Amino acid sequence: MLTPRSSHVTDFFYENTSYLRNEKEGIHVSPLVEDKPLVDTVEGVGAVYDFFRNTVERQPSDQFIGWHDSPSAPYEWMTYEEVNEKVEACGSGLLQFEELTGNSLKCVGVYAINCPGWLITELGCWAYGLVVVPLYDTLGQEAMKHICNEAELSVVVCDTPERAKKLIDTSCSTPCLKHIVVLSSKEELENLRSAAGSNIGMITFNELLARGSVHRQKPCPLDGDGLITICYTSGTTGTPKGAMIRNRNLIAVIAATQRVLGKLITKDDTILSFLPLAHIYEQYCEVYLMYVGARIGFYSGNITTVSEDMRILRPTIFTSVPRLLCRIYDNVYERVCKSTFKQFLLKFALKEKCHKVDKQIYDKSFWDSTVFSKILRNFGGRIRLVLVTGAPIAPPVLRFTRAVFSCPVLEGYGCTETCGPVSSSLAGDLNGSHVGAPWPSVEIKLTDVPDMGLLAARDNRGEICVRGASCVSGYYKNPEMTSKLIDEDGWLHTGDVGTWQEGCLKVVDRCKHIFKLAQGEYIAPEKLELVYQRSPLINQIFVDGDAHSTFPVALVVPEVEPLLKALSNYSPKSLREPILDAQNKPSLEDICADPRAKKIVMADLKSLSEAAKFMGFEKVKNIKLIPEPFSIDNLMLTPTQKIARPAVRKRYAEELVNLYKEHPTAQ
Repeated sequence: MLTPRSSHVTDFFYENTSYLRNEKEGIHVSPLVEDKPLVDTVEGVGAVYDFFRNTVERQPSDQFIGWHDSPSAPYEWMTYEEVNEKVEACGSGLLQFEELTGNSLKCVGVYAINCPGWLITELGCWAYGLVVVPLYDTLGQEAMKHICNEAELSVVVCDTPERAKKLIDTSCSTPCLKHIVVLSSKEELENLRSAAGSNIGMITFNELLARGSVHRQKPCPLDGDGLITICYTSGTTGTPKGAMIRNRNLIAVIAATQRVLGKLITKDDTILSFLPLAHIYEQYCEVYLMYVGARIGFYSGNITTVSEDMRILRPTIFTSVPRLLCRIYDNVYERVCKSTFKQFLLKFALKEKCHKVDKQIYDKSFWDSTVFSKILRNFGGRIRLVLVTGAPIAPPVLRFTRAVFSCPVLEGYGCTETCGPVSSSLAGDLNGSHVGAPWPSVEIKLTDVPDMGLLAARDNRGEICVRGASCVSGYYKNPEMTSKLIDEDGWLHTGDVGTWQEGCLKVVDRCKHIFKLAQGEYIAPEKLELVYQRSPLINQIFVDGDAHSTFPVALVVPEVEPLLKALSNYSPKSLREPILDAQNKPSLEDICADPRAKKIVMADLKSLSEAAKFMGFEKVKNIKLIPEPFSIDNLMLTPTQKIARPAVRKRYAEELVNLYKEHPTAQ
């Protein structure tokens, strides 16, 4: 467990260098276990539902779930006991559907954004032995139909009539779907009922709860080996695969979290739920919070107003993805770029704060009430812990975040198939270039990647493989893909390339993202994107390449204002006048088509690549500026804010080919 330190310093410290348990095979484990058995149990817990039930018994009148209908409205709260009433009513109500009775495996779909009904439905299913199958918009229609049919979803809980209508529209291809429960008023269902016809029954969530209240049953969760959730991948590279998550998997991750974090998270903490509950990371976070008895406040439904939700909720723990932290970082630097004095003040304040951060001193200072006060107010002013997952975070962004919030920033690594984190950096990790040591629930080793010519023993680089109780047993109804996921020795192959850096795990990139150039060199695009993303001229960047070319190219979504400023100051020797003036502001499309804008961005990329000491073959040699940002709505981003590389490559196939044709080496 983390050990206490002085009151001035962060309360916890953890020796975060892995222990080499088996030198021959290169197996690393947590220093908390060394040669002892891995952590996989929590006292008094036989099913994930027990985490919630135990807290209800321990602190029934404490606040648990909060929500508000608009970003400026105050939060309303339900206590643990009040939520428990709804959970039992929900689960009992679901059992009134004939299709969900019997001894065979029964799945319930949840198609909604994060909201109280999502969590209540999930707990209701777990309490009565039903399996939760999350659905989400970016799956696409065909993937949605595949999941409904493979999981034999007879009942789906939706948050809006619009999502219910999507299910109705595909019902001719999903004959198993018999009932849709909608988290809205009875009046809003009338049009849906006529669209659904006689094949699909439509009721409101309140009607479901009323049925359950009349026919209340005693909770009967499944045992440790019981299946509780099937989390389907987004399917950007093919048919979605359903990772089978059992009670014992999630219990093992919670047990490991408790060993690593100790009392760092307590019943006094509050979190804003906005990362998708359809993915295992947010589910894991919320299970741990209900285990310790903390509060969960749901965002108002619009990702663009999360900072307003935070101002009202005032959370103490901030779960995030690197992209969001990068936006905060970029916005701050964009605001001060027009003033030399403000730039100096920010640089000096960060330097002073980082002196303390490097010693793990996170007290409030003069700089928090002056330079950083607006940022802190935007996030409620109470953040004391930041948890980041999903992708590597640039070291400057990491140090900036620690300094601004005056708190530890823990960077985690894991995937759906590992049921959450398998390693994380912690309070004592300052450089941000790795994801720490394994958690005490797993073993980690690197294996050879023949297609890339990687030998783990020789190169200290290979595919990250994980083994332990938190790892899933396979993919639902998919033995072929399961055999590719888990080898005969029980090692789960993550598909990520990693390396050991002074006993800490560093994630290089996805195996399938790494590409080979014509000269035989391998490129990890996310490594390059992480550096290039630091440019104030860049909003988003996608680096790509292939085996027929000798260099990578990139698609760039520019930051409008900084690029406009750079263009207005740009005046080649052949020109005496600036390119732009205040009365002639071009559109984003015009900017992207301007070769001078491209030249300015290319110059910045060159400076960044040289500062990062990129090898010659790693440097992007040609770019195309594009006006449309990558987003979840246009399917260019995954629900976890990662670039959907196959989708981007397909959408911009012609442009990427032309980038090579335009380059002088193609002439």
